[in-house]
Amino acid sequence: MVYIDDWDTFKKAVEELYMASPLKTRYLVKYRNVDTKLVLKVTDGPTCIKYKTEYASDIKKLEKLNRSLLKKMLNTKKNLEAKSADGTQQTNNITSPKISKKKKGKKGK
Repeated sequence: MVYIDDWDTFKKAVEELYMASPLKTRYLVKYRNVDTKLVLKVTDGPTCIKYKTEYASDIKKLEKLNRSLLKKMLNTKKNLEAKSADGTQQTNNITSPKISKKKKGKKGK
């Protein structure tokens, strides 16, 4: 896990990490009121990028990054189709798990 001190470098690294593996990338925001520290963590499993700040002014930057990532996440299908057309990445079929219905038994027996 690497802490990146510069915001612009962190933002660029996060966007590159997300574009490299959009289906595996996770984004975590942690705030500790006791320490007044905000920690942002982005990982795809093997790669982990972190940014730590104590300044309230960085919240605006966090909001911009959130909006940017959400726009990319909403357009994931288009991005994946464009990448698969280039041959750089294949899309995986994701299916939801089957939910089995439980049989209701009689009460008292």
